[in-house]
Formats: sequence, C-alpha cells, structure tokens
Amino acid sequence: MNCNYCEFRCQMPNSLCKMYEEKDGQIVEKYPHKWSSYHPNATESIPIYHALPNCQMMEVGSFNCNANCAYCINARVATIPENGLFLFDFTPERLAEMTAKSGCAGIHFGVNEFVVSLPSVLAAAAAASRLGLLVGGSSNGFMTPEAAELIAAKFSYLNISLKSFSSEYYQKYTGLPSVEPILRNIKYFADKLHLEITTPVVQGLNDHELPAITEFLAGVNPNIAWHIFRLQPQYKMEGRVPPDINELTVLVEKARQKLPFTYFSNFIGSPLDNTICPVCGEILMERICRSSCGAVLLDNYLNADNRCARCGYQFPLADLNKGGQK
Repeated sequence: MNCNYCEFRCQMPNSLCKMYEEKDGQIVEKYPHKWSSYHPNATESIPIYHALPNCQMMEVGSFNCNANCAYCINARVATIPENGLFLFDFTPERLAEMTAKSGCAGIHFGVNEFVVSLPSVLAAAAAASRLGLLVGGSSNGFMTPEAAELIAAKFSYLNISLKSFSSEYYQKYTGLPSVEPILRNIKYFADKLHLEITTPVVQGLNDHELPAITEFLAGVNPNIAWHIFRLQPQYKMEGRVPPDINELTVLVEKARQKLPFTYFSNFIGSPLDNTICPVCGEILMERICRSSCGAVLLDNYLNADNRCARCGYQFPLADLNKGGQK
C-alpha cells in the first residue's frame, strides 16, 4: 500500500519520513497529535508580509521531514528520531483552546514539514476553525495533489519554500527528486489561498537561478511576496561562507523590476525588508530584521482601505477572514 501524502508515495512499510504506517488497510500516523514545539510567533517572522500585519500566530511543529536539506536550520527536529525529543501530546481541541487563550489569531504549522503529520494537522485545523481561529503553515511544497486539496480546504495561507528552479539541485542538496511537484503546487495554491514564497540562496549553487524563479513567480502572480534568504551556514553546510550581501542585493533589486514585492530579509539592517509602493516609491510597510528569519513590523503607513497615502495605489493586503487575496 502506498502513502499519498507526499510525492514520494512511499510503499509501506518503508515510510521515508518514518511518520506513517499501514494498519487495517489504511495509512495512519505512528505518532498522532504529538508535537515537538509550540510558541507564539509574529507573522513577519514566519515570514508572512502581505497578511495579518503585526499579528501573533501559535507556531506548532511536529518532527521528522520528507526532505533532508543540507543547510536545514531546524535539523534538530527534522532529522532525528522521535526518542530524541520531548514531545507534547495535545488533542486537536486542546491545541485550539490553548491558541485561543493565548490571544493568537490562529495556528501556524511550521518548524518541520507539516505534511509528515498531516492527519493531526488537519484535525487541529478543523478544531481551530470551530473556534474562529485562522490556520496557516510553512511547507517545502513536495506534496501530492490529494494532500494539497485537503490543505487548501483548511488553511488560509501558506509560505512555500522554493529552494531552486532545478531538479538537479533538489536531488543533490535537499533529498527531493524533482522541483516539478513544487511548481505545480505553487500554481495550485496561488488560486486557493494566500501564498508567499521563500527561497534560501546558496551562493555559487542557486543564485544564478533567481531570474528564472522571478519569471515563474511573475507568471503565477506579479503581486506575490517573495522572500529571498541568504544561506545561514548550518547542518551539512556549517563551514560554507554565507552569500555576499552586496551581490545578492543587486539580484534582489533586479527581481523587484518584475516582482515589486521581493524581499531580502534575513540579515540585520536589511534595506530591502520594507514594502514599497510600486507606483510612487513611498514606504507602505516599514520593517526591521533582527534575526535569521523574517523581520519585525515597525509601522504600517497604509490608509484604512489599504491604499498608499501618497498616490492611492491599492495594496493587495490579504483579508484572511474573507478568504484571502487571490
């Protein structure tokens, strides 16, 4: 029997992520409703820039992954067995209630790839929705169309990590065999929910692909938020030198000519973390980076109807309570 949650479609009992098994003719989780972490996190730190500004989400993670990225910043939970972690056992209802009591707007499934715990994620998402909470997540995007449909029905937003435009890169540095399912899912989710994209850059390996990714994303949605990160030397790339900030800034500024909401946001003091009006150049949303992921919102200069105060440009800020900005 094959698992149909991610595109590996593993033949049981050989679950690559080690999170599923076959029981009574069904694919079930080995560790349902078990989580490695939970903590409030600002949407800008996820990063989500074009929805829920200055809002807190309860970020929840499980463990293990269907990928093995050479630079994984969360290898502690993504690449080690479950007995190496202290696990929290929360029912969907309890997780939703904790989130509501914390004052967070909803649950964000991140830290590791949430598709490896998808039944628990969907159950928690349903419980959250019953309490009027929003649900979102961060994903590598390597999921089946069947799983994508289930996610789109429960989630209000996603940030998908498009690590490269090359299947060869994916095979060598992420353990995933092809970029094609990820590109397919980006197109699918762009029409179903609020979508933002993150691309970690490893200089000399995938920085030359940024123009091609720019063209692809512009074809999906020219207003999409694209977060470009420079490599943080971690895990198997611990000794590698991070990309040159000035050289990567040039590439980001070129990308902004076609994708005006391209951000370079994981080094302290980045000048490319602000949202700039593509018509008049006014700062619409001002942010400052203070860590290795995302930023902090300093000020929101949009009018009440999300227009630029100088020229009246209508900024596509998603209203997730009304289904998001497509």
